Amino acid sequence: MKYQLKSLVIVLFLMPFAALAQHGMEDVIYLKEGNIYRGMIIETVPNVSYKIKSRDGNVFAVKIDEIEKITKEEPEHRFEQRGAWGHHHPWKRDSLRYEPRKKGYFNEVQVLIENVQGGVRMVNGYKFNRFAYLGIGIGVDHVFSNPFNPKVNGLEKKELAGVYLPLYLYHAGDGPTKGRFTPFYAMEAGYAMAFKGFGKSTNNVDDYGNTLKGGAIAGFGLGFKVQSRRHRGHFSVLFNINYKQVNFTYDQLFVNQGGQVTGSVQKDGVGHLIIPGIRLGVGF
Repeated sequence: MKYQLKSLVIVLFLMPFAALAQHGMEDVIYLKEGNIYRGMIIETVPNVSYKIKSRDGNVFAVKIDEIEKITKEEPEHRFEQRGAWGHHHPWKRDSLRYEPRKKGYFNEVQVLIENVQGGVRMVNGYKFNRFAYLGIGIGVDHVFSNPFNPKVNGLEKKELAGVYLPLYLYHAGDGPTKGRFTPFYAMEAGYAMAFKGFGKSTNNVDDYGNTLKGGAIAGFGLGFKVQSRRHRGHFSVLFNINYKQVNFTYDQLFVNQGGQVTGSVQKDGVGHLIIPGIRLGVGF
């Protein structure tokens, strides 16, 4: 009798601590693509799906084939912050934490801010792993003359300026770090159609008699990404160097000593642009 009473006292003494330990844990669902759901599992359909309710009241449904593992863990970092009236308000991170996806489809929109061109690019592709992205890119580039230099790589602006429509293969890979700040590299190669600009005639001839044609393009750059805490996306900055081949035809004029034009002949020219610059991107 004395032994049973002692056991009962011990159980009653430990019950609050056991309840406290259980209350302090939360369910965590890790998805194969990298997302993490934190909260309390409120519904389980065997071999089909789970529903988990986050600490802020949101409910997420997850299919069984999307799940990598399910664990019970202590809640992520919490601390209390004193309000303006002296009250303590608990502050906590969002129960749904986004991480860079390990593999899957991706897309990115880039804005070009470069030495002699600007434009917009869009890339869509597939991420095989963190070191291998492969995609196809399209865009609209506008080549112009640097205001501090009327010539571009030794050629007049009128011969090279115009609108280019690039189509290219895109390859990229992340660096060794896995935090919110991630270094990466990117390469591209393809072809760009070209014309003198919007509103020009169908034969693509400007006021100087020049006709712009397409050419090969290539590029390489190093940069970094900043992953979002609340979304799967990221913001990227890429410092890159591009190559653009420009093919064009122009009228070569023959002028006598008096300055009069005595004739002309149409010739083909090739320009090679080396373009350094920065690309700002938003990806998902």
